[in-house]
Amino acid sequence: MRNNLIFFICFLSIMLSGCWDVINIEDRGFIIGSAIDLEDGTDDKKPEFKVTNQMVIPAGITSPTHGGGGNQKAFLNFTSKGRSVYRIDEEISALSSKTPFYEHLALLIISEDVAKIEHVFSNLLDTYIRDVNMRRGIKVIVSKGDAKKLLDFQPQEDKLPAIHIDQLLEHSSKQVGFLKPRRVGDIEEYHLRQVSYILPLLSVDENIEHKAGAIFHGLQDKMVGTFNEDEMQGFELMKTAAIEKVIDFTYKDHIFTLEVNNSKNKISVDPSNIDEIKITVDINIDGIIKESFGKIDVSNPSELKAIQKAVSEKVKSSIDHTIKKGQDELGADVFGIWQILETKHYDVWKKVRNDWEKGEYYYRKATFEVNVKTDIYSIGTSDKTD
Repeated sequence: MRNNLIFFICFLSIMLSGCWDVINIEDRGFIIGSAIDLEDGTDDKKPEFKVTNQMVIPAGITSPTHGGGGNQKAFLNFTSKGRSVYRIDEEISALSSKTPFYEHLALLIISEDVAKIEHVFSNLLDTYIRDVNMRRGIKVIVSKGDAKKLLDFQPQEDKLPAIHIDQLLEHSSKQVGFLKPRRVGDIEEYHLRQVSYILPLLSVDENIEHKAGAIFHGLQDKMVGTFNEDEMQGFELMKTAAIEKVIDFTYKDHIFTLEVNNSKNKISVDPSNIDEIKITVDINIDGIIKESFGKIDVSNPSELKAIQKAVSEKVKSSIDHTIKKGQDELGADVFGIWQILETKHYDVWKKVRNDWEKGEYYYRKATFEVNVKTDIYSIGTSDKTD
């Protein structure tokens, strides 16, 4: 009986003691965005970093009608320097009375200076992949200029810069057709397979601009260049179904705007001659003329046919330029031709894979043929003024 009583008391003590390592929610500092820059004057061989973490201040988010913080700032940015991201995060922990909590980290921003140093970006990303407190769904972007400036930017419509950028990325990819955001888990796959890829490239001035792409070479393991807005449009039309994309083009010295409601694309590869692999890109675009600046009757069938041809030529020119830059200047197969070879022509892929983006560089020897067909099925605007 005595032993049973002792056992019961011990058991009760354990059950009532609770979790010894629990942290109250009010003591947590919720980190929602991180930015990594190079320290000024750093050596590329032994780079030193500046890491900025954006921490939420709940009182600044709460509406004044609910007893909240009114004009109080909704976030704080903490910056520290060092050669190790893990060590820097430890130092940042000492700058706040809150315990940093990274499970809600939504955004990781890498400056282009960091991204251009060989092997550095993949090593930094490994820190975020291995940390059990961080999720693989963190969106990753590259900044033109200092990454910290994006976290410092205060938008008018949102209180939290990191959340504003996160929503901007989602909105832009769904509604405007810009590059779909890439996540930590996706990029890890690219690094493991040593394949080339594109990340969104953002810049900030009066507003945050999201119209360019940062090109990463898989084998070189670094950022090797950029696609501008026109080149990104060519890339998107070639690679993805562009919904609600807008194309500006010129016809008879007048500016027209086409809204793309649907596009279909097909890329086929003929590897019969590995020294000159032939790639055919077929694109079909359906759209509506939304705006025109000229006295042209776009409802006239012959005029409409000529306008459709003008759209096709504009899209083809954009894609041709993008392909040429990807091949000749950057040497990075961001178009995924390697994947078509691997899945549909594996015997050929085994022969060329070790020299696809290096050595014999079969990717640069490949030839592209781009065919574009445009159907304008509705005239949203017309000008018949004499």
